[in-house]
Amino acid sequence: MSAPAQHHSWTRFALWVVCSAFGSLSALLVALYLIDPYDTGRSPLSGASQLRGQKELNATASVGRNPNFTGAVIGNSTIALVMPSQLTAMTGIPFAQLAVAGSHVPEQLTVLDWFMRHHGSTTKALVFSIDRDTWCTRDPEKPGQNPFPFWRFSKSPLEYLSGLISVSSVEQAGRRLGLTRTAKAQSAADGYWDYEPLYAAQMADPRRMEKLHTRSDDQVGGLTKSFPAADVLEQKLRMLPADVSVVLVFPPVFTAKQPRPKTPRYVSEQACRRRFVELASRRPNTAVVDWWNDRRGMTGPDLFIDHIHYLHPIARALEQEIAAALQKVQRSAGVDRIN
Repeated sequence: MSAPAQHHSWTRFALWVVCSAFGSLSALLVALYLIDPYDTGRSPLSGASQLRGQKELNATASVGRNPNFTGAVIGNSTIALVMPSQLTAMTGIPFAQLAVAGSHVPEQLTVLDWFMRHHGSTTKALVFSIDRDTWCTRDPEKPGQNPFPFWRFSKSPLEYLSGLISVSSVEQAGRRLGLTRTAKAQSAADGYWDYEPLYAAQMADPRRMEKLHTRSDDQVGGLTKSFPAADVLEQKLRMLPADVSVVLVFPPVFTAKQPRPKTPRYVSEQACRRRFVELASRRPNTAVVDWWNDRRGMTGPDLFIDHIHYLHPIARALEQEIAAALQKVQRSAGVDRIN
């Protein structure tokens, strides 16, 4: 074969490889778009949201767009143990649990935007966890350390499609079609997932008590004048319909994490706490459930896994206070929404 003919053959082969790869990638993208692995509702084949029994974050988009829920719990694992079904039973508002473990301000506000985008005027109540380690930050634009699929909740079709092509999406598509199953954390239809079993090994650790009682550094602090994350949240809340009830929950921490009075961290954290209390006072239909400081009878080591993760007894008490706060807010507003 002459050199020109050989060159022509290699060119055709290269074009065939490129076209085949492009065609295969396009076919995969179309298939994933139609299957809609995370049940975002973007596929023309999408119906009512129905994703459940998945690792919790994989179901967040599906649960968050479900029109049956008119209330949402938003935050990270510091609010994840609050059962939406309990809030629903006590308030009559169908709640979804949309907490994302390890999430920071950008992730939580992304979840809020997603929920509001799909509910609009039907939203009745929002419960926000104001975790001090997250919301007292200097940089509200910095995401958490856990990977978060911002593309999945994006308004941009191109951003969504670019994120959709991945091995994890293919695996999730298999789960969506019932071809594979996951043995990881499972969520209920309302998004709730119980993290207690995930900490079984930590609870059995002989050194758990030593670690639990190790105090945090009280000299770390100094952010006492400006809390930019509070400014961002206040702007978001201003954009909500005025009749949406909002409860800001200051979740408890184990007593060893509480700073000693008059230390830099104590001054900083208390200033942050006041900033969010003031925020709530300026917005109608907004209340605070304040567990920032130690609660009598709620400080025992048998009630906490570590400094920030508590167990079911505290979660049940929190649910009672959240429901009471919602009822009080709505009575003050003269809105008869709660059964």
